[in-house]
Amino acid sequence: MTHTPAVRRPGLAEHLRDKGAAMRDAARRRPDGADWEEEVGAVCVADDATGVRKVTVGDWSLIGDGGPDIGGFGLGPSSPELFCAVVSTCLTHTILCVAALADVPLDRVEVRVGARNNDARFFGVPTDAPAVPYDLTAEVELRGPAEPQALAELLATADARCPMLRLVRAEHSVTVRLAGDVPGELPAVPPTALPAGG
Repeated sequence: MTHTPAVRRPGLAEHLRDKGAAMRDAARRRPDGADWEEEVGAVCVADDATGVRKVTVGDWSLIGDGGPDIGGFGLGPSSPELFCAVVSTCLTHTILCVAALADVPLDRVEVRVGARNNDARFFGVPTDAPAVPYDLTAEVELRGPAEPQALAELLATADARCPMLRLVRAEHSVTVRLAGDVPGELPAVPPTALPAGG
């Protein structure tokens, strides 16, 4: 009787080897920082009786919605939930990039991101809570044969390099303007004059 060992399907560790090779090759082909400049963006449209926010990002589509208290139907995640998703996917990908370039084998990465959120201001209800999602936490599980110290160093490096975490931790300017041929800038409105929330 012949014993045939179980075939192991390629997993994350194999992907990281390919990813590291692809990243090193790209760095050789595009050695100047200016070679990496790109425009990114998304479009959101609300145009029907559901009020659902239809988001298009390149060739991909998703929707955002709220619950019944805010007149929504719960047909998709809320903006604060999508924000947590963006941070989660960015930190996960940063971990993968760092692991690939450092040749740290991983079998699984799981990043659970949570935040507190308080939309009371949308309803004209007084609150001392921040007007943005706050107390952001990211719990990261890394599985693989690497030593615990190597995994801790990998996570510390990813934490420092993650673009979305850096964006959250820093202040950046944002330009908001009406589309079309509208002269002038938006009128200045004090932050306390309007309800705030997400």
